[in-house]
Amino acid sequence: MSFLFLKIYYGPCNTFDCCQHKPQLLTGVRDRLMNMGFRLTMIPVKFINYCMFEMCGHEIFRCNLKNLKFNHSYKLDPVCQRAVEAVLSSAKKFRYARNTLWFWSVLNHQLFRRHEFEPVDYWPVEIDWTELAPINECFDCCQMLLKYEKKKEDDESDSGVTIPFEARGKFVG
Repeated sequence: MSFLFLKIYYGPCNTFDCCQHKPQLLTGVRDRLMNMGFRLTMIPVKFINYCMFEMCGHEIFRCNLKNLKFNHSYKLDPVCQRAVEAVLSSAKKFRYARNTLWFWSVLNHQLFRRHEFEPVDYWPVEIDWTELAPINECFDCCQMLLKYEKKKEDDESDSGVTIPFEARGKFVG
């Protein structure tokens, strides 16, 4: 369903002891929305003083029909202005929801499929996965842990803690 399609349900207006459908009350809304490119369907219903706007099966605006001004333009009717604002904001929200759902469906269904027309992956073909040396060999070769522990000892000696000589420079583990 199009986001530019709008159904307006309106009931009979109870004014001056007569109760009949008056589509003239919706003139400002109808003219403004049609100028903006919306397609409208005006549907008379049996509820008195009832006006409801529906887009994509959702109610987006409801008002008392007596609050709309008879045969007035969009600029002179504040309720009409609020109705048009509600229509525009709901069309924007529906468009955002449609784009988001479309994007996620493309990600789920198309992005991870592999076929002959897919984009080429530019990854290295062969990667050297040789096993790394264990920590004991690094300790014997580079003495990295000794340097780290020596730095740690210097920090601890500044704090007044003494380390026995036997424990200095030994790797435990």
